[in-house]
Amino acid sequence: MSACVLIVLFSGCSASTDEAKTKILFDLGYGKSDSSLDLSGGEKNAVDISLKKGIFHLLSRGEAKILRISSYGQTLAMWYDPRKGSAPLVLKDVQINDLSAGKELGRFAMQVPFNDPWPMAADSRQLLYVADNRFIRRFDSDGKELQPLGQEGIGGSMFPMVTALDTLENDDLAVLCASESETSVYFYDKNAVFLHVLKLNDQTMPVPSSILEKNPDTKGSRIIASLESISPSYFHGRMVVVLKINYYMEKYDPDSGVTLSIDPVGGWIIGIDAGNGTILDSFPLQSSVNDLGIDQQLIGAKSNSILSVRWDDKGIGGEVFRYNQKGKVIGKLNFLVPDPEAALVAMIVGDDDYLYLLGQLPSTLRMYAWKLPSMGK
Repeated sequence: MSACVLIVLFSGCSASTDEAKTKILFDLGYGKSDSSLDLSGGEKNAVDISLKKGIFHLLSRGEAKILRISSYGQTLAMWYDPRKGSAPLVLKDVQINDLSAGKELGRFAMQVPFNDPWPMAADSRQLLYVADNRFIRRFDSDGKELQPLGQEGIGGSMFPMVTALDTLENDDLAVLCASESETSVYFYDKNAVFLHVLKLNDQTMPVPSSILEKNPDTKGSRIIASLESISPSYFHGRMVVVLKINYYMEKYDPDSGVTLSIDPVGGWIIGIDAGNGTILDSFPLQSSVNDLGIDQQLIGAKSNSILSVRWDDKGIGGEVFRYNQKGKVIGKLNFLVPDPEAALVAMIVGDDDYLYLLGQLPSTLRMYAWKLPSMGK
């Protein structure tokens, strides 16, 4: 395993701590209409959320339906596959000829033959991207479907398995794909023109030199690097891919190869130039001197900073940390869903510097919001 020179010293700081003020934005019902989501699909069912310029898009995978909702909870549009049982109750069902005629559609519903739509993202223009059949389907703000996106751009070949979609602050699109041996991040500009692809070999993740110095490889021991999550971003005019990597020390029997123990060493953030793969910044996720950072989850890379969360053991809540690019904690936030019976459905960091969480209650789905920790001084 190759070692990269990634020496970053952890330094304490007086980070600002913001008071957790929970906002309850709106409730949704259970069902297959334009004001509800169906969560009865079992393990296959999942919900994806995007928020840009005050507009939510919610994808309900099991029922192949996407809702566009205002921050006040008003449903503005719906894309749905009637074969899965969904139907509009309030919205007006529109046809392709309505779009071509240039009519003012207002609040509309659009029938779309989906296969297995997942995942989804929207940009600041409310242009919608949905992975389906290993292509990226695109819908403009008026609901019209545009030409699909493949690996090379419009008309390109099928993607590997798509695991996530992200739109960056400049409306570029990042498509995250996974294969048996590597993770790839494809980048496109806002006009769907292919820019470049970053390929990450899952077996050769970088290992910080400070970890190797403290835990040298010897006969019967080795460092394991586990890629936990990826967050594409746009820092200071440059496309960046932020990695959360957890490191473990494995001790094994040299003769039989049997693992004797695996102990956590630390969770790190590695920032990589999306264009050429150069490592830009790295630091351990340490909110305190004794913090290993393994249990901190990367939730976003926004406003030239990195955001992570450590979840509480009980209820839906925890502590959000904002780090600068050198690993200094510059903001903290403690948050807690006020409804103790709520279960987590999905969450997103919005472009407005809020954390949004969709909770499942016995009789309703509820959208909560918290202002994220400030940048400090």
